[in-house]
Amino acid sequence: PDYTGYGGVSLIPEAVFSYQPKLDIDEVNHHFKYRPDFSQLIIDETTGCVIFSRPCNPSGNVLTEEEVKKIAALATPFNVPVFIDSAYAPPFPALNFTEMKPVFGDNIIHCISLSKAGLPGERLGIAIGNESTIQVLEAFQTNMCIHSPRYGQAIAARAIGSGALSEIAAEVIRPYYQQKFTVVETALNQAMPKNLPWFLHRGEGAIFAWMWFKDLPMTDWELYQQLKEVGVIVVPGSSFFPGLQGEWSHKNQCIRISLTATDEEITEGMKRLATVIEQVYQHSIVGV
Repeated sequence: PDYTGYGGVSLIPEAVFSYQPKLDIDEVNHHFKYRPDFSQLIIDETTGCVIFSRPCNPSGNVLTEEEVKKIAALATPFNVPVFIDSAYAPPFPALNFTEMKPVFGDNIIHCISLSKAGLPGERLGIAIGNESTIQVLEAFQTNMCIHSPRYGQAIAARAIGSGALSEIAAEVIRPYYQQKFTVVETALNQAMPKNLPWFLHRGEGAIFAWMWFKDLPMTDWELYQQLKEVGVIVVPGSSFFPGLQGEWSHKNQCIRISLTATDEEITEGMKRLATVIEQVYQHSIVGV
């Protein structure tokens, strides 16, 4: 899964392709992690670009340095640019909870956003990579935004130049959300039935928690409606698989949980989630 907005990067929706990943499952601890399945990945002369987020929205997954380099290497013979959506990456907002470094290469372009580092309304971004590719991005941006915000740029320039933004990201923003993820993880471990096939994606970054309910007896949208009835709002996971070819039941078994609520609200929400999930699986067994 990846950012749902990638489904709109092409004027022709059918031109967007995504590939089913491998699942690295820790059944004992109810954790799992997505990993690229390179046996499926196809990059050739018909590929316009490759794009992924690191850390990932929605799952928080962080591709390893070796995985990023392998993707870039596959794209190099065909002069295909690799766009890394770094909206949650270091140096700001540095919302990585595991060690990660930006990977650079001739065909890699890092797209950094300040929207998660204090300037969401200004829509400011930074691109780092091949100059000729960035010039194309500049042309598109000029057409879309005739008069870009100057005040936000001035604030960002001072914050970056002084080093304050990187410091705030590492010492304030990252610890805040990392602690929120710990609250989710702890609450789930305490409330969720151990005998049910629920899995929390490893907390490697971003501002969300991502859950998978294996063999869920209903769709993610139906689960969303049941959770809403008890005052718990999540995002159905099937929205985050733009361009996936073929059917995969997994995509209808996931939800995204925001980490922006208070600790008390998160804990209570996970308790209610656990109650609903237990009822859903029990009713399925009774129905059979």
